Amino acid sequence: MQFDQKLKSLLDEASLYGLMAKRYEYSDPQRHMYFYQKHFQAVMKLEQHYMMMESHNNSSHNHSHHQAGNFPMY
Repeated sequence: MQFDQKLKSLLDEASLYGLMAKRYEYSDPQRHMYFYQKHFQAVMKLEQHYMMMESHNNSSHNHSHHQAGNFPMY
């Protein structure tokens, strides 16, 4: 799979907010929720972008290796 720059950026954003949420999980519940919500929003954007890339790649290759809901287990 080829990562584009936007995908890398969204991964970085989701990871950062996830780490920050974990950092404040027990010490500051308000900050934890703030960063967790940011993390969740970033993950939603990441998933949307990834699925768009996958559908574009599958339609441009005219054959799909994955059916909906079937992803390889590694």
